[in-house]
Amino acid sequence: MTTQRTYPEAVQNCVRRCRVVARTALTIVALFWIVIGIVSSINSEEGISSLFNDIKNLLPLIGIIILWIIAWRWEILGGFLIIAFSVFLAFYLNVFESGSAEGAMIITPLAMTGFMFVFIGFRIYAAIRSEAAHKEQSGT
Repeated sequence: MTTQRTYPEAVQNCVRRCRVVARTALTIVALFWIVIGIVSSINSEEGISSLFNDIKNLLPLIGIIILWIIAWRWEILGGFLIIAFSVFLAFYLNVFESGSAEGAMIITPLAMTGFMFVFIGFRIYAAIRSEAAHKEQSGT
């Protein structure tokens, strides 16, 4: 006897898998940015102390960590904030004006991760609404 999976169960399984992928991608991107920030500070003349002397070096690191926490808890809000942060970085790094391929390669994974979180968040919202409508129709 095989059990048929209901629509919400299949959606929940898909959302679980997508969440793992999005969270893993965001963790990798966040760690990448953190390591790049630390390494670029170590390579300067002052060494690691320049990381703490110049607030400009700490802001992207702090921003990525805060966005990581928000996206982990609230997918839609975090996804939109990640997308906005990647657009801000694109303008900050002059990716559009200079045609910098390196800047585009750095920002693209961040933006794609944001879109994954937005997709997952809306998918969860739709699943919750369909499940509530199904319960309302069945009268339970």
